[in-house]
Amino acid sequence: MNIAIIGDYNFKIKSHNQTNAVFRHCEDHFEIGINTFWINSSELKENVDDTLKKYSAVYLANGPYKHPYAILKAIKHIREANIPFLATDKTYKFVLIDLFEHVIGFRAIKPDVDAQNEKLNIHNLVEQKLVYFDEGSQIFDCYGRRTSFEYTSEAFQIDPNFAHNLKEKGVNFSGSDDQQFIQSMEYGNNSFFISTMFSPLLSSTVAMPHPLLTGLIHFAVETKKKATEVDLAHVG
Repeated sequence: MNIAIIGDYNFKIKSHNQTNAVFRHCEDHFEIGINTFWINSSELKENVDDTLKKYSAVYLANGPYKHPYAILKAIKHIREANIPFLATDKTYKFVLIDLFEHVIGFRAIKPDVDAQNEKLNIHNLVEQKLVYFDEGSQIFDCYGRRTSFEYTSEAFQIDPNFAHNLKEKGVNFSGSDDQQFIQSMEYGNNSFFISTMFSPLLSSTVAMPHPLLTGLIHFAVETKKKATEVDLAHVG
């Protein structure tokens, strides 16, 4: 199982090392081998399809990114190609840009989320919070329960009019905290497309890998298995 980690890897960045660690946590919990490959933003500037087609799932790591608009290009391709996708922590801003621009046709928001844009109300947080998930959502399926304590560094609210427009196009704000700040969202038109404001990197362990990572891998495994069965049926 090959999984792409999109990001400009730097061993000096703590979250990048933590990203490698959380996937190692998952290795002993699956019968198949899990191979992760970092793909930097420079590789995504040209042919995104060729770059990503050999991977069964994609995880978006934290920045900084040398070519942020290549990251946006990749997210758009991943969403349109229905590739299993997980973005966590600060990367949700890039997912929002794609959803605003390409799903509801609103002008692009800068990757740093322009302070003058009042469509979002963002608060920086560094604390553990209880997050509530909607039953029947993709993220609920990963956890198998309604709540989880998660370490979150950011949360946001969105203008109700724009929230309505996004929901009409299949965007589900599937998780929130006690203050009603959004903590997770997903694109319901895809099988697995989840973005969270909290970070699974801080709570995953070898004994208990984070449910979002095991959920991503499990879904990718099942998707690959079904595709193989279809191919064999065609051969037969």
